[in-house]
Amino acid sequence: MITESTNNHIPQLRFPEFLNDGEWEVKRLGDLFVRITDRNKENNKNVLTISAQFGLVNQFEYFSKNVAASDVTNYYIIQKGDFAYNKSRSQGYPFGAIKPLLLYDRGVVSTLYICFRLKEDSGCDADFFRFYFETGIINDQISNIAQEGARNHGLLNISTEDFFNINFIVPPLSEQRRIAQALTALDELIAATNEKLEQMKAYKKGLMQKLFPAKGKKLPELRFKGFEKDEEWVEKKYEDCLDYEQPQSYLVSSENYKKTGVPVLTAGKTFILGFTDETFGVYTKLPVIIFDDFTTDSRFVDFPFKAKSSAMKMLSVKDGNDLRFVFATMQNNEFKPHDHQRHWISIYSKFKVEIPSHAEQRKIADSFTSIDEMINQYTHKVTLLE
Repeated sequence: MITESTNNHIPQLRFPEFLNDGEWEVKRLGDLFVRITDRNKENNKNVLTISAQFGLVNQFEYFSKNVAASDVTNYYIIQKGDFAYNKSRSQGYPFGAIKPLLLYDRGVVSTLYICFRLKEDSGCDADFFRFYFETGIINDQISNIAQEGARNHGLLNISTEDFFNINFIVPPLSEQRRIAQALTALDELIAATNEKLEQMKAYKKGLMQKLFPAKGKKLPELRFKGFEKDEEWVEKKYEDCLDYEQPQSYLVSSENYKKTGVPVLTAGKTFILGFTDETFGVYTKLPVIIFDDFTTDSRFVDFPFKAKSSAMKMLSVKDGNDLRFVFATMQNNEFKPHDHQRHWISIYSKFKVEIPSHAEQRKIADSFTSIDEMINQYTHKVTLLE
């Protein structure tokens, strides 16, 4: 979002119609907002919690269970447009998250939250502050007033008085609205692109179910033209289709690494490709399937890279098979961890899968490749927009 420049309260980027409007004005949070301490006398059961993606959401829908007290009549009750500050640290919010209530007309939150709404005479736009809080601009001030030694399970000890003394740098109302309109439009574009991305993923998943035989069957529901009369698919183990070899470590100096630009594949819930100064890792120049023992995640990689973790196994295809097709069957099987027995050699290499002729494998793989390209395009677009 807009950030102030080094020497004054003028943002680095400004819409043309406001270029000559001078500096933004410093305001206290308490000058613009009033605290909400209304109790839930109506016994409203819409208990809210903060979600990084969706803001204030129904607690049961978010956690699939109620984690609030059975009696919530002492909770704060808030209405649409009000803000709530959760002082607990969470991923992406090291100093807590401030979110507005957008999804419901009314709801209740724990008294651990600091709740507030714009004063009627504030001359400010609530949507502007919705984006302002997301920037983390006030994190430095929160860090200065938070008592580090008084944290309880990630809960920051911040007094209400100190919180309402936090300073903002605020433009006139017309500029606030212009900024909010632009960022709202961008949010809508991101949401629309995300929806297309999810539709494409759902389409791929549905197509997989039709192009791969159902459990216990030898033929899929759908076959491409030219393969309708081909023989039944043959049951094989993954070890019959893939070669596994633990590659040797490949040392790259930081200086040489910057020249080669070889990406590093790091383990996590999903693999992350990035360019870092890591010096050790396994290296390959061939198309392979990477399989991570610890997350049972897999990824098809067809360019040079380094793998940071030795838990990430490299699997190459045996003759007579298409590597992309075999990878698609792994995606379709949706491997899950089995307690502590999560090793490729001992567990997943023995999994059985139905395999067609190499020609049909290639045809199916080509169809998924084209879909994956579209998914990657939408994913890249979302990343750029964000």
